Amino acid sequence: AVAAVGATVPASLERVKRRTAQLREANPMLGHRGCRLAITYPEICEMQTRAIFEAAASLRRRQQMVPIVEVMVPLVSHVEEFQILKEVVEKTALVVQQEQQM
Repeated sequence: AVAAVGATVPASLERVKRRTAQLREANPMLGHRGCRLAITYPEICEMQTRAIFEAAASLRRRQQMVPIVEVMVPLVSHVEEFQILKEVVEKTALVVQQEQQM
């Protein structure tokens, strides 16, 4: 499974394996998750945001419709957590929109 992911991202297989080991938790239900995981590793939020907006651009091109995109930020307990990730989402969305000429 790690090799399959490594083949689809612009990173070496060794880097993907290292990151996988870094993110491993003994009990993920008690650990680092939701918006706090995305704040610690903003590349996760960027990757997910990019996927959402690229899918919207694809739908727009293929079906000639303008989808309404909504991005949810999970497990927010303080407004500052939301503001940090809102900035990441907006910046990434803008990059994708410029790339896709939306």
